[in-house]
Amino acid sequence: MGSLNADIASRLVPSTLCSCATILVYDLVCTLDQEMLYVWPRPWSTSTALFVFNRYLPFIDTFLSLSAKFSNISPEQCLIRNKAVGWLSVFGILLSEGILMLRTYAIWERKRSVLLFLCSLALVSVTPKNSSCTYQTTAGHFYTYGYGRPDGLGCMLYNASSILIYGYLLVMLSETAIAILTAVKAYRDLRRSRVPWILKLYQDGMLFYAYLLTISIANVLVPLIAPRMFANWLATPQRVLHSVLCTRVLLLILRRRRVATSEVPRTTTSESEGSGMVFSSVIEASSGIDSDFGLTTFDSLSSRREVYTYPVSPGADDEEEPGRLRFNWL
Repeated sequence: MGSLNADIASRLVPSTLCSCATILVYDLVCTLDQEMLYVWPRPWSTSTALFVFNRYLPFIDTFLSLSAKFSNISPEQCLIRNKAVGWLSVFGILLSEGILMLRTYAIWERKRSVLLFLCSLALVSVTPKNSSCTYQTTAGHFYTYGYGRPDGLGCMLYNASSILIYGYLLVMLSETAIAILTAVKAYRDLRRSRVPWILKLYQDGMLFYAYLLTISIANVLVPLIAPRMFANWLATPQRVLHSVLCTRVLLLILRRRRVATSEVPRTTTSESEGSGMVFSSVIEASSGIDSDFGLTTFDSLSSRREVYTYPVSPGADDEEEPGRLRFNWL
């Protein structure tokens, strides 16, 4: 039975990694035009760094995992690569969770209570997940398929600690809390307005949560019901899915920001040197017009504050429904 499981794992795990690499490359090809249009023309800023790390770090750990499956390496080298992949994956997932938290903070109009809750959630998630990763990367045991032989390619995990389950549970907890906050705000906002891009933002957010929840549940169940050698089978798919979906969220907001800054007249600006918009929210502009809403952006590097107002116009089916629920936080 053990040899049968090893034979299945020797085919299933590399195939899964190849699928993940294919998804990364395919997503890059499909959205590269948007990236070139909405990301790179802007000055380098915090949001640019978030985008780059979120999008391109998965290529490193995914192809590093692939190299371990198709190289003639020793068990010790397998362990070293596993440590590198493990920490890159943890960093990447935490980065993606941070992006989702920033988006949630923005749609809640930067409320202090939401900020405190998200910070507490981050602390609860980060420390135990780092501890579980530290233990897992040192406690895992590997074997190779005939190290030193021409046909002895790849290494396989044959024993893993069940502590990694708690790491996946913490990811589920964080994502569920973010989804609940998003759903509550969507219920409040969409009763007042049906702006197409805001509606898409909320719809995508809940759909992405369903995807991430599904694979998180699978990552909890696999170590419980499958042999230990399959414990990390779905770790890379979860990592890749986080990256791809968060990239789509960033591109949607950046695209909306470009439209807003190119089409909306600037009414209030405090100028200073520097750039680097991090986030903004929907506020009611204090311009004396009760029906106006404004987009406020804050520049973290230069303390520049800009307000754009959107006069309300009638018509529920208008493309942009000016004056309602516009924000962008990058």
